[in-house]
Amino acid sequence: MAAFSMMTFVGPALGPVISGFLELKENWRWCFYVLLWLGGATEILMFTIPETLPSIVLQNKARRIRALKIPGYENIKAPVEVTDRTLASMFAVSLTRPWKILVDPISFAVAVYLAVVYALLYMLFTIYPIVFQQKRGWNSGVGELPLIGTAVGAVIGGCIIFANSARDRKKLLAGHKAVPEDRLPVAMIGGVMFPITMFWFAWTGNFNSVHWIVPTIAGVFLSTSILLIFVAYLNYLTDTYLMYAASALAANTVARSAAGAAAPLFTQYMFDALGVGGGGSLIAGIACLLAPIPFIFYKYGGPIREKSKFAPTSTKTTEKPKEQIPAENENHSNSDTDVSRAPSHTMEEIKPENSETP
Repeated sequence: MAAFSMMTFVGPALGPVISGFLELKENWRWCFYVLLWLGGATEILMFTIPETLPSIVLQNKARRIRALKIPGYENIKAPVEVTDRTLASMFAVSLTRPWKILVDPISFAVAVYLAVVYALLYMLFTIYPIVFQQKRGWNSGVGELPLIGTAVGAVIGGCIIFANSARDRKKLLAGHKAVPEDRLPVAMIGGVMFPITMFWFAWTGNFNSVHWIVPTIAGVFLSTSILLIFVAYLNYLTDTYLMYAASALAANTVARSAAGAAAPLFTQYMFDALGVGGGGSLIAGIACLLAPIPFIFYKYGGPIREKSKFAPTSTKTTEKPKEQIPAENENHSNSDTDVSRAPSHTMEEIKPENSETP
């Protein structure tokens, strides 16, 4: 997750730098030529990625066993092959469950927070040209170079995540019982850094008398804080909703992507009206209001999860609404069942139809 998140920062940071110099030396079409070259190279790599979804891996294994025609295993089937799932039911679940989870307290609060963070991430691609090109008079190539600082900050944040993950693994080996809230200390650090670095960047970038390296360094740590928040909350959602994690992440992706898409539409007008210092302070002020969220979830996340319809906890009773977690003795006949809720995928569960159960 940390490596994936780092790339979401490094790519957008390097893009304007490359396109800025291309604009000076070539023309706008070269931006698309470079994208086509990079896209074509990565498209080839896509065909080398193996299947990793457990239910499909087990299904493929069952097919290979059937093809071998081993006596007694001619009719062997994977759990996913014996469900009555239809394409319509799969679409019904996939298109409705994310919206149900979105209004869940934890999912909703995280969606709001990451929407603001994502909006700022894409606002930076307008803010940096305002600070370094419009105010300082740099050209479109050199004026984008400070964005490299955000890539450096993302790498720093990724290193912090890797170090924290190594520490968590040691705690698990020592017998620590992990809970989703263990993910939040990283978000706490990022939540405190976010408004501080935003104020730092805004008011040092507001004055040309301040050396350019000062707001650039602020951008480094601003990017670090954003990555810490981003990774910590995505991991928290995954650990909180478990078998519903895909739906929770889908809802979160829609919310933050909508904010990220809208941000560049008003950023220029906002900073024209408020100035760099005022516009940045408005963002930092919102970040201050959101900063307590990880602290609240760290203390009260357990009770909140117990009241959720979608967040499994060890203290809940085994009785669940049939449409959410079907009983295992129903042979997964519920059409609302999806792959993520299939039982543990081990070959012991694939029995020949004519064999006896031990």
